[in-house]
Amino acid sequence: MVDLTKTVRVFTTQNLGEGLSLSLDGDTHHYLRNVMRTVEGQPLRIFNGRDGEFVGRVERVEKKHIELTLENRVREQCNPTHKIHLLFTPLKKERMDFLIEKSVELGATDLHPVLTQNTDVRKINEDRFQAQMIEAMEQCERMDAPHLHPLEDILKKIASWPHNLPLMAAIERMGTEPIPRGLEKDCALLVGPPGGFTAEEKSDILAPDFVHAVSLGRNILRSETAAIAGLSLLKL
Repeated sequence: MVDLTKTVRVFTTQNLGEGLSLSLDGDTHHYLRNVMRTVEGQPLRIFNGRDGEFVGRVERVEKKHIELTLENRVREQCNPTHKIHLLFTPLKKERMDFLIEKSVELGATDLHPVLTQNTDVRKINEDRFQAQMIEAMEQCERMDAPHLHPLEDILKKIASWPHNLPLMAAIERMGTEPIPRGLEKDCALLVGPPGGFTAEEKSDILAPDFVHAVSLGRNILRSETAAIAGLSLLKL
């Protein structure tokens, strides 16, 4: 009997169902063929964030694609009961990689990159973001796919934010209210850039009634640390 916990797990955007044949190419093909050294007859786990998780059997390993047949569903689709939005500024490579990976592992459903006056990195590579999100989903056994929102100025994001979705802003030296633990409803967390928000930004961000400052403790945290600390508290 195959130990599914030791079976390679991959994500696809294709529809899944028992008996279907799939062709995997691109990054998935490269990962399976060149990294995992997948061979014909090998079982794979595959999911798409919609149809549950299936076990498939590799039929052929070709130069540019891998063909497999889905055998049976091993996990029903399980989606979060509530959404967790994370608003953050783009960071330099290693720190950004860490933030994306851990945010996905901790259950963030919506990732919102935003620009502030102190944002150093002012562009994002969406393809790289998506690839990192997928890799984290595959590794942490997550069933649903987070949504990456377009990069947007923080004040424009605030202006278009739904007023019925409270936004907790972890602004240094502003919040006295701690982040609620284990919040079981839709929620959103904003963390600042390296160097923090400007005084003008703090005033503008906190102006709407649906935004309120929260505290992550006495210490001033790096952006990626603040994101992980806040998400961890929300999940406890």
